[in-house]
Amino acid sequence: MPEELTDDRLGMVFTTTDLTGPDLISQPLGVEHLFVNLDRFLPQANQTAVSFKDLAGLSFVVLDDIGAWKDVIGKEIEDAHFMCQDERDAMDEITRYSNFPYFTTNVTAADPSYHPVPANNRVERSIKGPKAELTIYVTVKRQRQTQVQPLVDRLKAAWAKLPTTPTTGGTNVLK
Repeated sequence: MPEELTDDRLGMVFTTTDLTGPDLISQPLGVEHLFVNLDRFLPQANQTAVSFKDLAGLSFVVLDDIGAWKDVIGKEIEDAHFMCQDERDAMDEITRYSNFPYFTTNVTAADPSYHPVPANNRVERSIKGPKAELTIYVTVKRQRQTQVQPLVDRLKAAWAKLPTTPTTGGTNVLK
């Protein structure tokens, strides 16, 4: 059981694992879809969707704090190089003035701090395969479920409105 729930520091946690047990209830919130934003001149940019294998050998700029996705891309993309950035502002600058590919998801579509790279520089493509999707669960203590369920319901409703495929030509990409 996550310590933050047991000592009541948090009312809920988000995980990629169903933690349902005697004291916890996990509910699927939705599926997070991984996208890659490619320089429009890369051969992979001509495909509507790419596989992890298609991305082998490329160098990517990546936000350091991307949760479970860090393990996924590290394991699934052979011979890739990842230049991890701690700060979003640094990430924004690098993606704006370089051709390095970077990853986004459907979940951060509503993130007000995201500043998309102009569409003429990048195209956003889906990544094919089950490893490019993560089911996200919201987990609460059983004794607090009634209290937090209205918020969980609002989160599920908002999630249902998120895109599941890349948006128009890379103009609304996510970091």
